[in-house]
Amino acid sequence: MTGSFKHYRAFQIDPDGHVFGCINLVCDNDEQAKREAAALVLVHRIELWRLDQRIAKFDAPQELARH
Repeated sequence: MTGSFKHYRAFQIDPDGHVFGCINLVCDNDEQAKREAAALVLVHRIELWRLDQRIAKFDAPQELARH
């Protein structure tokens, strides 16, 4: 069956560990979702979830996190 997309959520997490934003992603598989979530890391940490399972966690670059 083609077109079986999976829905993911990339949560934006502030330095205090609070979720302040959520980006919905629709991807073919976990690997694509990880690449897209990693690209969202600018200043804040990102956690990638599918349903109730955390798929990956991407930390913000340390040099940016200090500012």
